[in-house]
Amino acid sequence: MITRILDKKEKAIYNSAIKHPIQTWEWGDFQISQGHQIYRLGVFDDKKIKSAYSVSFHKIPKTNYSIGTILRGPSVDIDMIESIKKIANDQKAVFVKFEPDVYQKTYDEFKNPTLLQTDMQFPKMVVSPKVAFYPFSYIVNLNKTEEELLSAMHSKTRYNIKIANRYGVKVEERTDDEGFEIYLKLIFDTTKRQGFYLHTPKYHRDLWKTLKNTGMVHIILASYQNQVISAFMLFTLNGKLFYPYGASLDVYREVMAPTLLMWESIKFGKSHDCHTFDMWGSLGPDAKEGDPGFGFHRFKQGYGGQMVQFVGTYDLVINESLYKIYNTADKYRWQLLRLKAKLLRR
Repeated sequence: MITRILDKKEKAIYNSAIKHPIQTWEWGDFQISQGHQIYRLGVFDDKKIKSAYSVSFHKIPKTNYSIGTILRGPSVDIDMIESIKKIANDQKAVFVKFEPDVYQKTYDEFKNPTLLQTDMQFPKMVVSPKVAFYPFSYIVNLNKTEEELLSAMHSKTRYNIKIANRYGVKVEERTDDEGFEIYLKLIFDTTKRQGFYLHTPKYHRDLWKTLKNTGMVHIILASYQNQVISAFMLFTLNGKLFYPYGASLDVYREVMAPTLLMWESIKFGKSHDCHTFDMWGSLGPDAKEGDPGFGFHRFKQGYGGQMVQFVGTYDLVINESLYKIYNTADKYRWQLLRLKAKLLRR
């Protein structure tokens, strides 16, 4: 096996080996537009690509140091670790965060786990104090028929879909800038109402500008009485559907527009030859009413997907002393950002 850095003419080969949108070549281009350094690597066996991944380096402000991330990449092995170490040293990285798109456990309908893979254990790699993605998600099997999918849903979810149809909620895909701006307004209205932290509007517009012509990103809107009241951004990639962002107005809640929008998104995935639907994160099997994010968790749970647990988030420590300092500073930084989001909510 040979691992090497790829150049632009190998974009198509690289993308053919990628399983998650944020690992695509185009997402790397978006990261570059945000000022980050990107390396795309391919693993080859007799000139045939076997796997690929991107590592992104983010500069720590007012220093010569950086933080590396490989989010939703492939399984980690010792060759990958050694390849990344060399690049990380060149980039003066304090650490590199690994968060593979690999399932560690699956859960049945009774919340009984099946172990698929043990923890990652490599020298200088520690369990990260901060995750990028939720460590759990719901995965919906889109190979089922619509009747089978509906049957697997919670009865309340099916009932709410019927309510939305009775009210005449309309769902449409928009691929133009106007549709995106409608979605963007809704997502920031939702974020302010819920008190969540979100990237800036510029970040989201740059993302849309980079991805809108790739065929990967889709804006789905739900309207009632000619007013858009719910909006999703979806990704499709190599037979998989993803739901990274969703938003809704705090009006006409009785018409259940988000519930219908998610069902139409599932049908959208089937029509685009997707086999699985990754709902992009949930709480774990012990989630309960009152937990932060439980409402979103329960909403996704209603669609009958299988809960999975990813292998976890690990930091490959390059500079041990700076690693401790960085984590302390970052902890207080995020406390301030969350406080700011809550104050804006008032």
